[in-house]
Amino acid sequence: MKTVSFKTFQQQVNARKAALHMLDTQAEIEALRNKGANRTPAKRELLRRAEERARDAGLQPVKAYF
Repeated sequence: MKTVSFKTFQQQVNARKAALHMLDTQAEIEALRNKGANRTPAKRELLRRAEERARDAGLQPVKAYF
């Protein structure tokens, strides 16, 4: 197995992104983000219950944007 440092890994990722013409601007990242508009009611309920359980456990829930 080959060990790769984080810096080398990051350079490899950036090289692949450049080869694929991928950019990292905030607008492009936001455009690709899943806003949840196509979520089923069952998935929305699952996320709501998960958020509720996190709050009940005293944890900061991850916002799922139902």
